[in-house]
Amino acid sequence: MEENLLNSVIKITKNRDVDSLEYSLISTIQEFVGCTEIVVYKDLNVHTDLTIERSISLKVINGNQFEWAQRKVVDSPEPELLSCLRSACIITVQSTDGMEKRWLPISLQDKQIGAIAVVCKGLKSADQVLLNAFCRIYENYLFILHENERDQLTGLLNRQTFDKKIKQLIEKQVIKQHKTAKMDNNRKRRFSSTSWLAMLDIDHFKKINDSFGHVCGDEVLLLLAQKMRYFLRSTDLIFRFGGEEFVIVFEPTSFESIEKKMNEFMEMIRETHFPFVANMTVSIGMCRISPYDFPINVLENADKALYYAKENGRNRLCFYEQLMENNLIDSNDKSTDIDLF
Repeated sequence: MEENLLNSVIKITKNRDVDSLEYSLISTIQEFVGCTEIVVYKDLNVHTDLTIERSISLKVINGNQFEWAQRKVVDSPEPELLSCLRSACIITVQSTDGMEKRWLPISLQDKQIGAIAVVCKGLKSADQVLLNAFCRIYENYLFILHENERDQLTGLLNRQTFDKKIKQLIEKQVIKQHKTAKMDNNRKRRFSSTSWLAMLDIDHFKKINDSFGHVCGDEVLLLLAQKMRYFLRSTDLIFRFGGEEFVIVFEPTSFESIEKKMNEFMEMIRETHFPFVANMTVSIGMCRISPYDFPINVLENADKALYYAKENGRNRLCFYEQLMENNLIDSNDKSTDIDLF
């Protein structure tokens, strides 16, 4: 028992990303506590309202079958979950059939960021101790991963996490396409709804730093990061690549929808009052993410579209596919600001 427990803790702390950490946590709780359902909830900290996401969950069916569920925003959170998040206390509810549901708060830097919910056939004292210990191990290791994955200034995902995140997204697209192909007799490639990548650059940011200093420049970056979090969906991934450059990876949507969304975003930025800066604008290069793309090729394509936008007036949204179709850029053009190493 003790050896298995130590091995499970070692497995948890071997993970190098939050998604894998959550998967290991749930697997370990199931192995040693034996719950019928385990769910990780997160407060997405979107807008001023409490927005909760079911990050990952495991349900045991008929005692030996496991059903995993992925990310989903919770439309109607249970009152006990809300109480757990707001009070930072363990909440327990027991039904007449002896089933117990327990919510355990998770914090990061003294701030409540989520909860672990478990459903069990009664929890013995030893199981409660184990469950609490696993949650604290998760909490402590989450802090380390958060520090490694996040940009220190803005709190956005950093450049080092991009490759891993986009590879995961592309792998999901490949799986989804195979499933779709089985149901599609014509096996036609569908582009009505795909993922997108945007590379965003603040126009004339060097002038802001030179004129008002780096402290003002940092304030501009912080406010822009807040605006992006506020405006974009909780499932969209936002990275700070360094300096004034950001990358956004969008979940599947149509070209018309993403074009409208990004034009609205640019208009919001134009109307925002930034510290010491009047009428700040951004340039954006976008490209489609197809299931069999290499991440570096996607980045290069978006960077070419961004380069075109900056070289042709700035304050523009340019799509790589449209530029190629209109022969405005060359697919073999090597001009790129991306650091490959």
